[in-house]
Amino acid sequence: MTPNIFLCRRQRRALLRAALILLLIGCRPQAWAGRTEPGQETIWDQIMASQAHRDLRDGSQFLDDKQYDQAVKEFTRAVAANPRDPAAHMLLGAAYYWTGQVDRSLEFYRKSLELDPNNAHAYMLIGISLAWKGDLKGSHAAFKRSAELDGSRADIQMNLGSIEESMGLVPEALGHFRAAAALAPKEPLYHFQLGMLYRKLGRDQDAAVSLGQAVKLYSEFEDALLELGAIDERRGDNKSAIYYFKKAVALKSRDSVARLRLGRLYLMTGDFRKARAIFADSFHLTPEEGGAGLQLSVAYTGGKKESPRSRSAPASGALPQPESNDPLDVFARNLERIPLDQGAIMQVDVVFVPKPKLVKADPESRSSLKKALQKEMDPEYSRPTAVRREYQIRSGNPDQRADQINRLIEDLRTVMRNAPDDTDARLGMNLNYKRLAPAGNASAYAGRDGSHPLAAPAEDAKVSYQPRAVGNDLGLWIIGTGWMALVDEVLPEPGENPSHPDQSDWWVSTGLGFATLGDAPRALEAFERAYRLDPNNEAAMLGRGVAFVMSGNETEAIAAYRGVLKSYPKNRPAKEGLKWLLRPVSGKKK
Repeated sequence: MTPNIFLCRRQRRALLRAALILLLIGCRPQAWAGRTEPGQETIWDQIMASQAHRDLRDGSQFLDDKQYDQAVKEFTRAVAANPRDPAAHMLLGAAYYWTGQVDRSLEFYRKSLELDPNNAHAYMLIGISLAWKGDLKGSHAAFKRSAELDGSRADIQMNLGSIEESMGLVPEALGHFRAAAALAPKEPLYHFQLGMLYRKLGRDQDAAVSLGQAVKLYSEFEDALLELGAIDERRGDNKSAIYYFKKAVALKSRDSVARLRLGRLYLMTGDFRKARAIFADSFHLTPEEGGAGLQLSVAYTGGKKESPRSRSAPASGALPQPESNDPLDVFARNLERIPLDQGAIMQVDVVFVPKPKLVKADPESRSSLKKALQKEMDPEYSRPTAVRREYQIRSGNPDQRADQINRLIEDLRTVMRNAPDDTDARLGMNLNYKRLAPAGNASAYAGRDGSHPLAAPAEDAKVSYQPRAVGNDLGLWIIGTGWMALVDEVLPEPGENPSHPDQSDWWVSTGLGFATLGDAPRALEAFERAYRLDPNNEAAMLGRGVAFVMSGNETEAIAAYRGVLKSYPKNRPAKEGLKWLLRPVSGKKK
């Protein structure tokens, strides 16, 4: 698993700060290598160096504001103006990484190392890019070299520990996680990551200490609060667990994981009224005004299963044709709904989870939580592997948009074809409509002639189902699979009889759990059972619509939401979901 080896916003800003420091001090000596004599610096050299500094400053601003194409242009100018500057090459590599051109990023990181062989940060960035490509051994070697050059950096220690965890080198990973937390004791992320590793080792007491420290440092760290609630529930302290889960829901009201755990605890304590209220707000298909973007979770089973369409690349300009039970077709259809004049950034998480094996339950086992914890400690089960991809979708004409979608989907098919054996894949899509310039900050993007090179900010996005609309705590851009265990540990085991077969709300709880994990068929089965037991259960009705959306059956989803509105005319999630589903795809007439 690669939970935190990607370049997060905090690391990106550290990189930019380092670059700006170099500018303030006139760059380190290596940046000026190549001059034969100290006195040979010409006026032209000074002019070009000054121009390079300006390009680096402008590029850094674009990079920090996620204007990656513009950042590439500025850093390219900086490299041309001062080709001996390792910082310029390194920053250009970072910009290429964020545009999805990872191979190009590696080229410039390595060029930076040619100019400055002892650049620990460049080695770390190489490790991040290699991890993105799935080269764990190469990534591990790069992170090790980075740590050898600057072992006092907590982020390097954390990245090294993360890749070691993904390789199954748990003792080594634990040592580096501890080192990171010790080197940066006020960094809540490092305490959280250490706590998560303790949890995977079954050391709940140690996990609670580290997670508690993370919350102490950052009181709105919702993932840490969820983990603390789960620990207390496993301990049997339901009152404390409810406290943490309620706090998590208050912080991130659109987090279905938090709502699932809180609502389920209310059911366990007999408070069905509160449970229904919690579940009812778990099925939004669009965010509130100002929401972050589009998210959709679907399940894809069958490891290296290859669809017929993936065997031959589609012609340029031809949109993929729908194929049943293919989650990538669901992604494609949602991408087609992006207005042609609108750009977007799409992030996709692919998590490969070992397939569960049907085993005979221990007759003395009284708690699914206990069974789940035992199962998670099994190395064969507890090590899902994760891949993240980020794509830029640019505005353009119908043919250009279709070509972008084709290439994007084909890249994801390659990821799916390389799935480990005997695993199920869970995909999550996060599509953020791009604001080309932040409101009230046009001056920061003025061209050299004073003109404004970028379009006006786009309108807020419409979205599909968001099982975890939680944003990014601490500005992170990481893959986190820990929340999956928080759901999995409260779901029935394969072959296990339902605990409350005749209670609609319990089936809603089960359906919500499967929907959050991306298992559309089992989610639909549970929601249908809940609906049959209580046709007026609003959450069950919404859940059916969500499950149909996840499985790509939009016709049934539309019918389901119309059914909700017939019984509950003011139901906002149904209204917004129906509006999204009825929106025409790009290039097609209404």
